[in-house]
Amino acid sequence: MRLLRLLVIAGPPVLLACATPARRSTSAEPPLSERVQGPGLLFEVLYTGADARELPRIEQGLLVAGVRVARWGTFRQGVFVHVLPDHAALEDTVDRHGYPWLRAWAFGDQVLLQSPRSWICDPPAQDDDVTELLTHELTHALMYQLMQRGTDPSWAAEEPPLWFREGMASVTADQGRRRLSAEDLAHWATDHPGADLLRPDAALYREEKEAVYGAAHRAFDLLVRVAGDEAIRELLRRMSGGANFA
Repeated sequence: MRLLRLLVIAGPPVLLACATPARRSTSAEPPLSERVQGPGLLFEVLYTGADARELPRIEQGLLVAGVRVARWGTFRQGVFVHVLPDHAALEDTVDRHGYPWLRAWAFGDQVLLQSPRSWICDPPAQDDDVTELLTHELTHALMYQLMQRGTDPSWAAEEPPLWFREGMASVTADQGRRRLSAEDLAHWATDHPGADLLRPDAALYREEKEAVYGAAHRAFDLLVRVAGDEAIRELLRRMSGGANFA
C-alpha cells in the first residue's frame, strides 16, 4: 500500500486514547483503502473486508472530527486511519498490553483504531461514540503536526506532558461528562497521597485511567478558560520553532 504523504488540501482550516509523535509501522497493511477528503482534510482509511460496514460512520466521523479540531489549527499532511479488527490486534500493533480500556492510538500521521464492531460496550457503539473517539485521536495527530519543526522533518524535541496531551484531546472531544469531577478528584487524591495524576508513571496510568484522564481534562479545561485558545496555538507554534514546553 503506497504511503500517503500528501499535503492537506488547501482550504479553510478544519482532527479513551493515547498518542506518540512518530509513526510505528503496522505489522500488516490492510488490503482495502478509502480516501476521505474535506476542506483542509485528507485521510486514507485502511481496513479489511470484515469492517466494510463500519466504513460509512468512520468516514463521517472523520469529517465531523476534522471540523471540531480546527480550533487549534490546520493539518500539514494527510493522516492514515488503520482500522484493526479487535483489541488484541490494537495492543499488539502499539506494543502496549494490559490496557483493556484502550480503543485507539495516535501518531502525527496515523491513527490506529480498534474496529467499533469489536468494542465491548452496552449498548453497542453508536455513531456519536465513534465521532467522539476520532475527535480525541485526531486532536493528538494535529497537535503533533503543529509541533513539528518547519525546517526539520523530525518532531519537536520535547513532548508535552500527558496532562496536556490527553487534556487537550479530551476537551476538544467534549468528554467532560465522562471524566471525574473536581470533587471526585479531590477525594481520590486524599485516598492516594503522593500520587501525581498530572505526571503519572506507567502503572498509575494503566490502573487508574479514570483519575488520570479526569485530572488531565480538568487541568487543560482550566488552562483554556484562563489563557484562551490562542495561548495554546501560540505554545504549539513556539514548539515548532524549537522552544521547549513551558
